Amino acid sequence: MLEKDFYQLCESELSRLFDELEKLDVNSDFDIDYADGILKIELSGDKTYVINRNSGNQKIWYSSPVSGADYFAFNAEKKSWENNKNLELSTKLFSELKKFL
Repeated sequence: MLEKDFYQLCESELSRLFDELEKLDVNSDFDIDYADGILKIELSGDKTYVINRNSGNQKIWYSSPVSGADYFAFNAEKKSWENNKNLELSTKLFSELKKFL
């Protein structure tokens, strides 16, 4: 995949996640920030998610206080970001965050 295409796909996914998180966080339980390809979600108790693009291997890096580190590659057929267990990025993230709401 061309680097510009990877960048656009990441930007689209991370922006979408940010927007969904903003809608979900009606009680301001999270401190959510998105800038320069880095999505940061701070929870109470010093728990922080960091999700960002990794241009070197063309994957999205996922750091979770619940499940640890993971990588998600773009599946062109499904048009989704999936880890090596075929779990979609947003599915994993929102499943974990439900525990904190």
